[in-house]
Amino acid sequence: MKRYLLATLLSIGFCQLFAQHQTFSFDVNGLKVIFRPTQKETISMRMYYRGGVTNYAPQQSGMENLALSTAATCGTKNYTVQDYHELADEYGIEIEGGSKKDFGTIGMDCIRKYFDQGWKLFTDAIVNPAFDPAEFQNEKEKAISSVFARQSNPESRIDQMSASVMFHGSPYDIDPLGTDKTLSGFTADSVKNYYHEILLNKNRMFLVVAGNITKEALEKKITAAFGTLKAKPYTPAVYEQKPLEGERLFTEHRPLATNYLSCVLNAPVLSSPDYYPFALGINALSSMLYYEVRTKQGLSYAPGATVEVQQIPYASMYVSTTQPKKAFQAMVSVYKRVLSGGYGQEFLDGMKKNYRNQYYKHQESSSLIVDDLGEAEALGGYELLENKIETISKIKLQDMHVALNKYLRGAVWVYLGDEQLGKAAFQ
Repeated sequence: MKRYLLATLLSIGFCQLFAQHQTFSFDVNGLKVIFRPTQKETISMRMYYRGGVTNYAPQQSGMENLALSTAATCGTKNYTVQDYHELADEYGIEIEGGSKKDFGTIGMDCIRKYFDQGWKLFTDAIVNPAFDPAEFQNEKEKAISSVFARQSNPESRIDQMSASVMFHGSPYDIDPLGTDKTLSGFTADSVKNYYHEILLNKNRMFLVVAGNITKEALEKKITAAFGTLKAKPYTPAVYEQKPLEGERLFTEHRPLATNYLSCVLNAPVLSSPDYYPFALGINALSSMLYYEVRTKQGLSYAPGATVEVQQIPYASMYVSTTQPKKAFQAMVSVYKRVLSGGYGQEFLDGMKKNYRNQYYKHQESSSLIVDDLGEAEALGGYELLENKIETISKIKLQDMHVALNKYLRGAVWVYLGDEQLGKAAFQ
């Protein structure tokens, strides 16, 4: 009885907490601001730049990521590189930048006590980045090293292969982190021009903030810091999702002790009513793969399934194994079982609970709150995150079954490892 009473009180406490700290948005001179008030001692914020890989041509891949990482770490017009880093270290301020498929960011995290110092560095990095040639060269070399590291890592490589197969010929085929060839051709001036001419445009920017600060104080700071931002014409890209049909196999030979196998599948967008029923279904697929492939048959140490949430999303199931044929057969068996509804209400209730726990865990971190709100806004609206728990609580078994069978109608198999074993597995 005491345990039940404690759980009830905690539940009421959570409800009251979130009722008092609802996310809302407002406009400051044309710049959209999404704000979650909190009582935490940390303040987090990200300036988002819309567009991602649709902002540039394939031969410019990596430019946006390099521009934002350089802007965030290589000094500003008002702070030398040394002063910039010394101040950040002294006050425990973390500032970083980068770009993904759908958006780029410059972000800052600090404790509330040193927010004024963090705000000065953060806003100057956005408005007045220096793009010092020497510092830029260091940042570029780190980016190139990262490219080679990802190519040599089998798990990263099969992810690249999956995306390339899924989006061949479209902007989504572009790697936002670039290639060694594209990165080598960039100069400090070319990246600086890209940042100022393309990214620094409040029509494509929005700011997300979570922390213990009033709206009035935040609005005043934003007005002072970003009042000179220019508004240029910006038309969001139109994304065309072409559903996969049939089955195809792509292989890449590499002498590895363990072979990597991924199956790329269709998926709904985050703003679709089908998304959460589908995502819960993919969770079911992941759990059943783990049990069948690892626990029961011992064919892989890390099988699973996931949804890549982006403007053109996709799902995938994957294994790493020394026995590709047996692993492939097990994956197909589990896949068919999930499509036929091989799970019950107890299983669905458990997955809902896991989603709730993950959501509330993210609410403990200002940084994760900002990341989740920013991604949701870029993919359809921050309200999608705010309504997540309510939406998931209403999902029924039939909703999952319908969503899975609606989207899982085609597949692309991607294999990395011993090519002979791989081709034999699919015969």
